[in-house]
Amino acid sequence: MPSPRTPHLRRRDLLVGGLAGLAVTAAAAEGARSVWDAASGTPFPEPPRTGPVHLMIGAHPDDCLYFVNPRVARVVEDGADLCTVVLTAGEADGRNTWDTAAPVDYAGYAASRNNGLRRAYALMALGDADAPWDRSRATLGSGQDVELCVLRDRPGVHLVFCSLWTNLGRVTGDFTRLLALWEGRLDASAVLPPAGSPLGAGSTVDRATVRASLAELLDRYRPVAVNTLDLDPDPVAGERLGAEQTGYSDHIDHTAAALFAWEAALGTSATVESWRGYYNRRWPGNLGPADLDAKGAALDAYAWADGGDCGHAPGCGDRLIVGPGAGTTYGHATHPRYTQALVPVDTAAGIAPAAVRGGRAAVLRGGRGWDDLGGPVLFPSLAAAGTRLYGIGPELTEDPAAHVRDLYCLDRDTGEWANLGNPAGTGPAARTVGQPAAADDGTTAVACLRHPDGGLAVRTRTAHGWSDWAHLPGPAVHEAPAAVGAAGAFTIVAATPDNIAAWEGDGTAWTQRGLDLPGADGAPHIPAGAVTAEQVPDGRLLIASRAAGGSDVVLHLGQGTAWTGVRVPLEGGILAPTVALGPDGAIAVVCDDGSGAPAALVLDLDDLDGAAGELALLSRPWTRGDVTVLKRPAAAFGSDGSLRLWAVAADGELWTAQAGPGAPPPVGWESAA
Repeated sequence: MPSPRTPHLRRRDLLVGGLAGLAVTAAAAEGARSVWDAASGTPFPEPPRTGPVHLMIGAHPDDCLYFVNPRVARVVEDGADLCTVVLTAGEADGRNTWDTAAPVDYAGYAASRNNGLRRAYALMALGDADAPWDRSRATLGSGQDVELCVLRDRPGVHLVFCSLWTNLGRVTGDFTRLLALWEGRLDASAVLPPAGSPLGAGSTVDRATVRASLAELLDRYRPVAVNTLDLDPDPVAGERLGAEQTGYSDHIDHTAAALFAWEAALGTSATVESWRGYYNRRWPGNLGPADLDAKGAALDAYAWADGGDCGHAPGCGDRLIVGPGAGTTYGHATHPRYTQALVPVDTAAGIAPAAVRGGRAAVLRGGRGWDDLGGPVLFPSLAAAGTRLYGIGPELTEDPAAHVRDLYCLDRDTGEWANLGNPAGTGPAARTVGQPAAADDGTTAVACLRHPDGGLAVRTRTAHGWSDWAHLPGPAVHEAPAAVGAAGAFTIVAATPDNIAAWEGDGTAWTQRGLDLPGADGAPHIPAGAVTAEQVPDGRLLIASRAAGGSDVVLHLGQGTAWTGVRVPLEGGILAPTVALGPDGAIAVVCDDGSGAPAALVLDLDDLDGAAGELALLSRPWTRGDVTVLKRPAAAFGSDGSLRLWAVAADGELWTAQAGPGAPPPVGWESAA
């Protein structure tokens, strides 16, 4: 929910009433006096573009380390250029210590956090946390001055610090968070130059300037991928609230930064991804040792855990980080939101992937390009069932009550799009729907979203058209359910933090239960994130997920209360597994591993027929592809038993691999378009 409306923060209010009260330490007073000194830096330079650029837009210096890594570490290992834009100064209470009696130094603490981020990036890019950076004040075409940091020995790695003072209200008494700037309740945000920063002088920055600056940075860097935080965080659950906003499970600055970022990036050619924030601590850990090590090493560098001397009196890192490594709160998990970027569909030329490209649904045309399917601008996630595609069309607004997240359906037989709406209408509740799931038995179609009151919401299409939205009560679930259907019987499954929930019915009448699938040591299986599902020819359900607390893949086969399961060890990876069924009982399982490569495995249904109610260990070698993937790979078998794989790689393009009937999964990948 939005924070209570407060009076606009005016320039005169800041100058007369606010900044005069900031002389709490010599460093803070010096920073405050400089806020009104008009000065400009050199024009923002052209990026070197030594490789494909990945752009991160976050609120605070540690956001990419907590919520996006190990992805950052993997793509930099792959040779990508990086630019991370940090919108706020992240000054908190101005103390780089848990000692609340320590002197307040807002500019000093902001500098310490920036120092820590430079150290973390230098470690990931060069293996040396103390590698030098070149820092300068640069002026964007929007008129905004930013601090540009270029890693000297790898000049394709950039940091851009905007240093907006997000909580000046600590001293002025006004509400000044970044979300108030987005919603128009704050006219402008003051800039807090960190101690020792080449910014040296500040200004105020209004909403239009932030928007123009982000649009300009996207145009300058031309990124193949844009990462940001969660613009639609889940509702609060439990008692551990932290620095959350009223009603939502994430930090108020995270949400605002994501809204600014998505507004700028939605509809561009970049692959855009949101990453869960504080909600990770309400979900089981999903990182194996390799990913935890990569994530933890960067966080230790950011936290100044090695005690190295960077030559900056305020500090060489953020002493408030609770480690070591990734810690046990929200650092133990990394969850991208819009992972189902590719879905196989039948075309006249055979099976081809459909995707959202440039905000529009498209299907690959015979390896020669993409056919635009028309329709609205969509979030980058699709569901396919029968001859229909489903996606979420957003409208991002300053008014919290006017946000739109509607479900759209494309009938590929007619080429017509239909707006199926949202079970919650518009506003805050509409933002909880997550990604769509759908099933189609050839006669009846079911489309599914999360319901804001828990459980799911479905619309069912019969010969009479689409029904109204129906609420299927149940527990709060992961934002990516999975649905299957055949011969008038439908099943929808979704992960909860401690089980897998299932809804079973004919499209009109439904029952709900927890599956209690066999897990380790006789306990029910707990998934680490989203689940995927397929229905095998004999009517049983095949469910794939990652095991909580690690990265192993778990496959369950069964129906009713009779289930068997196998756990297949896999070192690393953060994406939910894809499963595809082939002729003669073949099963393809595809996800990512700890290096970011696509990992594939082909099994037989017989491999999953173990002892009922037990989880067996199935040790099989995974085939590792030779690309780094950004989204969950797609897989499909041809009628002859050949296996085709597709994935969005670190260069932002679609890559593919193929194996003949009965052959092991492919290693070599090639450009698909």
